[in-house]
Amino acid sequence: MKTWQDKDSSLYMGLPFMEIEGEYIPFPCVAEVKLDGEFQYVIKKHGKLYLANKPEHGRIRTDMPALGSIDIPDDSVLLGELVWGAGSNFYDFMRHKLEPDLNLAIFGCLRYDGEDIWQTHNYIDTRKLLEEQTFWNSNVAIAPRMVCRSQDELDRYFQKVVSQGFEGIVIKDPLAKYTNGVTGRWAKRKYTADSDLVIIGFQSGSKKAKTLSIWVGHMVDGKIEPLTHVGGGFGVNTVTKESMLKILEGMVTGKTGDDYHVEPRIVVTVKHYGAIRNADGSVSSLRHPQFKCIRLDKTAEQIDTIV
Repeated sequence: MKTWQDKDSSLYMGLPFMEIEGEYIPFPCVAEVKLDGEFQYVIKKHGKLYLANKPEHGRIRTDMPALGSIDIPDDSVLLGELVWGAGSNFYDFMRHKLEPDLNLAIFGCLRYDGEDIWQTHNYIDTRKLLEEQTFWNSNVAIAPRMVCRSQDELDRYFQKVVSQGFEGIVIKDPLAKYTNGVTGRWAKRKYTADSDLVIIGFQSGSKKAKTLSIWVGHMVDGKIEPLTHVGGGFGVNTVTKESMLKILEGMVTGKTGDDYHVEPRIVVTVKHYGAIRNADGSVSSLRHPQFKCIRLDKTAEQIDTIV
């Protein structure tokens, strides 16, 4: 996969980028699955296809296998998300983002055959244009969506999406056009939860506090099972990385690789955005976990099970 950096590339000229900060969403609305990868412009210019992420990063790619199947007129720009697999796990994407075998989920179109349709087409018209394309295959797919006619339908679809391991949904006004800058007619809805977990170890380069991440476990069939590392959130509720490291250093029972093992006694609340799942549906980790506080009122036997 050929990649280069060019924040000032002419490929970005005239392309809008929407900041999703929704406030009012009318019903019926459209709920699209929020895929966890990297935003992309899919650009065809002078007969050649490019993938370009946000202009602030300026990463431009060519020669990806998925690009070879996108047959659109010259001077066209699609909107998509570059993902690994089904697009439910950003950590998998980060591990594989330099490989060519990535997938594309297309959710919009800015320009088609030289016409800036983002200024003239609403969501319904744009979606119809996308559905008429013939390049859809196992590597290039249109973003999954559902039309929701009530808050109840929206809530149920959101729960279904989250249960499948995705981060959440993007809610769209069907009559809204794509807007450059902040819009009040698209909104993100992410799953958030607080879970009580027990510290089973930690990582810290040469035991330096600034690099500390705690290793937490949850309860599975009566046993504590490793879950994820948590490195963010410290210092908000007075518990700093320095104070946490001093506590954990006196509890070390062994070491495996970069992980120090500790006695599973300290229960902490971790804020997160849902479970990351294996292919079989089992829980492998948490999405964007953040330390919240220590629970002095709970024991390791009372920690949560992430399902």
